[in-house]
Amino acid sequence: MKRIRGVQQCVCVSVAAAFLFAASSVLAQTGGRLGQLRPGQAGQPAARGAKREGVEITRMPPPNKTAMVRTPEFNVNVQNTMPKVTRKPREWALFEVKYESDAKWADELAFSYHVMTKGKNDEGKDAFSYYTLTLRYLDVPKGEHMSCVAIPPSQVERYGEPVAVALEIVNKDGKVMDSKSESVIPLPKEWWKDSKVLDNPQLTRRNGLVDRSKTPFALINADDYEVVQ
Repeated sequence: MKRIRGVQQCVCVSVAAAFLFAASSVLAQTGGRLGQLRPGQAGQPAARGAKREGVEITRMPPPNKTAMVRTPEFNVNVQNTMPKVTRKPREWALFEVKYESDAKWADELAFSYHVMTKGKNDEGKDAFSYYTLTLRYLDVPKGEHMSCVAIPPSQVERYGEPVAVALEIVNKDGKVMDSKSESVIPLPKEWWKDSKVLDNPQLTRRNGLVDRSKTPFALINADDYEVVQ
C-alpha cells in the first residue's frame, strides 16, 4: 500500500510539473496576458481582424456662417461685351464633405444630403426650409475623396441660411455605410427621418439644392470629386 501511494504521489507531481511548464510557455508567448486569449487559441498569436471595406465620413461641414461662401472670381482674357451688373458679392451655402473609402473599388455609392435653413416669413416670424438631394457615384477608388452640394444665393437670401445638414451614404445593396449630422438648433438624432420635424407647419420642403458641378466652384480642385452619374 505504501508503494502504491508513492507511485500516485509521483504521478501527481509529474502532472503538476507538466501543467506548470505548459502554462509558462503560454505566458511567454502572450507576454503574460492570459486574460486576452480566446478559447481554443492558447499559445497562438491573436488573429488579425478582417480588413474593413467600408466608407467613412471624415469631415462634415458646420451649418453656420462658415458654410457661407462668396462666388469665386476667375481672371479671364475674354473681353466683356457688357459691364458687370452685380456689384455686391453674393454668397452660396456650400457643404463640402470629406470621406474615405477602404475598398479597392466601390461599385456604387449614393450620397443623400439633407439641409435645413432658417429665415423669416412675410410676417417676420421664424420659417424653416428643407432641401434634399441624392448624388450617385460609380467606381469610387480607394482613398480620400470630396463630395459637395450647395444652395444658390437667391434661395439663401430669400429663405435663410443653413442651421442643419446631414448626409447618409448607401452602397449598391442598400446598406448604410455611414451617416452624420450637424446642427446649430435642437433636433432629433436622425431628424431627416422624423415625421414630427418634416411635418411641422413651420417647415417647407423646397427644391434648389444642387450638385457642385452646377456651381462656379466646379473648376476648383476638380480631381478631388467623383463625377455624378
